[in-house]
Amino acid sequence: MMAEHGQPCNASEASFCMNGGKCFKIDSVYTLKCVCNANFEGSRCEHFQLISFSRDSEEQGMIAAVVIFALLILVLLGVVIYYICKIKRKGQSQPKSEEYQAGKSSSEPV
Repeated sequence: MMAEHGQPCNASEASFCMNGGKCFKIDSVYTLKCVCNANFEGSRCEHFQLISFSRDSEEQGMIAAVVIFALLILVLLGVVIYYICKIKRKGQSQPKSEEYQAGKSSSEPV
């Protein structure tokens, strides 16, 4: 396997790549290039890359937005139900003035 049409490095340059990476000489720019093994990256294969099974960030952002939206709707629904119950209780606890007056006049002794 050749990296960008390079030639394999000689014995003295072979240690340029770390973690089992394969060294190639790129003659056109006079530089060394590494082809890294699985789970390694970097110009000399010096960085270990952990395997991640997480979804991409766009999908995670969408999931977070949906959860936040659902929570806001639940809070709004709770506030509406609270005020509806409060209004019903207020209406039931206060007798209407006509009924109060009618009850008062009928209970007076004649």
